[in-house]
Amino acid sequence: MTPAEIPSQTLAEAYRALAERRGVNSAALDRQSVNESEFLAALAYVLGIPLIETEDLSDALLSDCRALTAELESDALMDYQFVPMARRGETLIVISSCPWDSVATEVLLGYFQPCACVKFVLASPACLRELLTKLKLAESNSSETALPEHMIRSSSAKAAIPQPPSSAAQPRERAAAPVPTGAPIVLPPGARPAPKTAARNSPTEQPDGRPLLTTDDITHLMNVLAGEIHRLTQQKSQRSL
Repeated sequence: MTPAEIPSQTLAEAYRALAERRGVNSAALDRQSVNESEFLAALAYVLGIPLIETEDLSDALLSDCRALTAELESDALMDYQFVPMARRGETLIVISSCPWDSVATEVLLGYFQPCACVKFVLASPACLRELLTKLKLAESNSSETALPEHMIRSSSAKAAIPQPPSSAAQPRERAAAPVPTGAPIVLPPGARPAPKTAARNSPTEQPDGRPLLTTDDITHLMNVLAGEIHRLTQQKSQRSL
């Protein structure tokens, strides 16, 4: 967290609160003398939210966080700088080092439905990193204890959170790659293979005996279909978030 990442009005109010605590004028406050702990306390004060520190990361708190983050990508949580902690009715309580981020709020409300309100608890980036490290370790230990090695859930099976705008833009969909003529058909799970070409003189042939669809035509159509199934599956997965 740097001063440049904090809204200017919030930053000014935090330094004003620090100046009042020290009994000096805001303009006379030596900002270089303010340590992180003191600054975070002032920031939490002007935001009107609690402050959580590294020594507050108890086993009970980790258990609460794990209940809400078990299916989420920890890397995405670090990108957004938040960790969901608890639900209280329609209110979601979230630990964050940037509680002023409106985009993060929208993502949280979109994912944790039917929550209609987000209340934040302020934490330093270092505290947030340690929390995520503890969650990863606890999850790893739990998985290895509960399941045999070949059944341990990999991180790729977790739900993906849309990346914040600051991340490098990634294409939402990927068109099916062209397949060379005569190449074998590769279908996604659930897709049925192409029916075999009917025998001569069947309704699939033209009057002169030529087939309505050649093997190349069927190969092309099935690969187009495979690409569409893959695209629709991705869209459905993204909408579910």
